[in-house]
Amino acid sequence: MSFNRIFHFIMALVWVYTIYLLASMQGMLAMYVMAGGMLVDSVYAMISNGKGC
Repeated sequence: MSFNRIFHFIMALVWVYTIYLLASMQGMLAMYVMAGGMLVDSVYAMISNGKGC
């Protein structure tokens, strides 16, 4: 498997964890996880030169 596919799988797990946190009424922690996930996704998109995300 390529790094791109592995990265997207990990990011999907981050979003599932975010939904779990929201369902368990831990909204502030879910916001931190979501912000971190968006930051990592953006940095990866900048580094990959348009090949990913």
